[in-house]
Amino acid sequence: MEWQIEHMIPAHGNIKAGEVLNRCLDEHLSHFPVVDTGIFRGMIRCEDLQDINPNEPIKNLQYLFENFFVTSYNDWTKLFSEFLTNETNVMPVLDKNAQYTGVIFLEDILLDLSEIQAFTQEGILIRVQKEPEDFSFFQAAQIVETNGGKLLGILLIEETHEGITIELKVKGGDINQILQSFRRYDYKILSQHKEDRHLQELKEHADFLNKYLELGED
Repeated sequence: MEWQIEHMIPAHGNIKAGEVLNRCLDEHLSHFPVVDTGIFRGMIRCEDLQDINPNEPIKNLQYLFENFFVTSYNDWTKLFSEFLTNETNVMPVLDKNAQYTGVIFLEDILLDLSEIQAFTQEGILIRVQKEPEDFSFFQAAQIVETNGGKLLGILLIEETHEGITIELKVKGGDINQILQSFRRYDYKILSQHKEDRHLQELKEHADFLNKYLELGED
């Protein structure tokens, strides 16, 4: 499956750091591509620009450039791995001559995964919800991967002003650790899992409280 390349206008040598940072913030990007006469020079991390003089030309910041890109993007597992490895939500695409052709956004991939057969594979479904202003497909995917799980698919279930609900198909990893990590990042777990130690502890506390109250009544 191939994803559509978005023809995002890259930064060039004379553009100011402040202009690039503003575009990063407007488009919610982690990185921004830098190109010189059509040749890809690297990706600059938007967070790094926050401490740079806004009038500094991008061409003077080569020490901040990160060199990652793809030339082939029909294998979603390899492409997804590149996103996670480089901790980015935007991936530059180059042709065989190192010419910049555009970018692929991580969010587009994650949304399109619902259209492939990932959800027919064996695995565990985890449904989570988070407030819209703090929600990130990248973060949700990274939580699964950093806890040893393999993300087979992700599906947007509902999007309201109260929260965004997604369902993830996960294989492998420590499910309890994955669930606890989601909670640490303020996700609400909507699905129930026998491996969820948090629910077990709540039940144990409730049982203890009931026994305590029963003793008080005697």
